[in-house]
Amino acid sequence: MVRCDKKSGLVFEISDPTLGDMGLRSARFEIGRFKQTVKLSGSRSDMRSFVLSTQPRFLTALTSGAHFATMFSVDADVAYSTGFDLQDASEKIRTLKDHCPASR
Repeated sequence: MVRCDKKSGLVFEISDPTLGDMGLRSARFEIGRFKQTVKLSGSRSDMRSFVLSTQPRFLTALTSGAHFATMFSVDADVAYSTGFDLQDASEKIRTLKDHCPASR
């Protein structure tokens, strides 16, 4: 999920009740030909995130019009992967960015 943070701008969040148990601190994303490993932070055991302004290539990939993305755990105790649909992501993220004060 992408959300607006008042101070940081756009933030990509991963939420799952088992994240704390797995010890997920970084994840590898594949969106079309784009592949990147991202360090995640989080103060809650069920949520990890990173600021998209620190990962401009990742933001570009999210809004590229690709239809699907895959995320793999890198350092988690349990093998974890998931896919997510990006068909409407480009328009939604651009609209969110336009209305997010820290992203302007």
